[in-house]
Amino acid sequence: MVNLKIDELICLTTWGLAFVEGNKDSETNATEKEKNITRAMRAFFKMDVDRFNDANSKNKSARGHFEQLSDKDIITKIACIYGALKVGWLENEGLESENLSDKEWDYVKEVISISKLPDFIRKDIQKEAYAFINEIAAPKYLKDADLINLIDFEKDDGVIYERSIKPLLKVLFNSLEKNNLYDTWEDNYFGILKHKTELEELYGFFQLKDFDDRYKELKPLISNYKKEKAQKEKQLANEKEVKEKQLAKEIAQKEKQLAKEKEAREKQLAKEKAEIEKQLAKEKAEEEKNKTHEFSVSNGIYYCRFCGYDKGFSSENCCRENGHKYSVKRVEKISFYSGKHYEFEPVCTKCGYDKGYSKHKCS
Repeated sequence: MVNLKIDELICLTTWGLAFVEGNKDSETNATEKEKNITRAMRAFFKMDVDRFNDANSKNKSARGHFEQLSDKDIITKIACIYGALKVGWLENEGLESENLSDKEWDYVKEVISISKLPDFIRKDIQKEAYAFINEIAAPKYLKDADLINLIDFEKDDGVIYERSIKPLLKVLFNSLEKNNLYDTWEDNYFGILKHKTELEELYGFFQLKDFDDRYKELKPLISNYKKEKAQKEKQLANEKEVKEKQLAKEIAQKEKQLAKEKEAREKQLAKEKAEIEKQLAKEKAEEEKNKTHEFSVSNGIYYCRFCGYDKGFSSENCCRENGHKYSVKRVEKISFYSGKHYEFEPVCTKCGYDKGYSKHKCS
């Protein structure tokens, strides 16, 4: 991305807010009132339409220049914040915040985030910040060419700096001191010095003697503050490291305990599974055993000791689970033809029934 000048960054920021989707009067287009704020700025900065359009074309999006804004001075950042707010709030100048849509406020918050200005600092500088933005974005510049010529004289004489920029810087740096933000005080002071030449091209000559003198007075305090801050950050980093180590230790212990519990559960499950499989195997073996005949012979009779049938029934399953125990006995028989006689046959020694009852439970 081609580097943009300070005034181009300011104008692009206000212009971008006007075209944020979801504005009050239009979903996609900025109103003329909103556009006129950027036009007034362009008039103040002597920026013609070609230079503005060229700067705008260098951005891939309405926020494409924000990265460059982060490296600019605090005066420029304030101009971007309050220029965008002036577009969003129009003539209300911050008195009716509900006039901003959610998407407009999200846009402004991005500019604030880049500028690194906390809420309490912005509250302190609000009056002077709006006085400054009204100085460079006054709609009257669009109507009266003589005023534009007058602005050139005021720039040369340092009037603009004395009238709006110096009071803004004074309240800003006082607020930073009040809130003990000494490193931010120094960063912003150096930022203005870094961009002073370009700032003077825009606003006219200004001297920073009061702030130079104050910096000399604050320098020992700032140095001490930085040391204390570095020590505190180091201490916090050490505490964080200790906490992270303790947390890692606790996590490792927890993981070890969970692994141990998991191993115990797996062993218990394996044991239970083995017992179940053993029981199932036992039952299966018992079932197979119950189907198996055990033949014996007595008095020339072959018979199964558990069902009483001979080998002719060996293809059928035995029913030893019914509990019979057969042996060959001499049994009295009565026949119509031969009368009373005796035969040898298998009889259950427990219930006394013959093999015909082997499929029933022994009683």
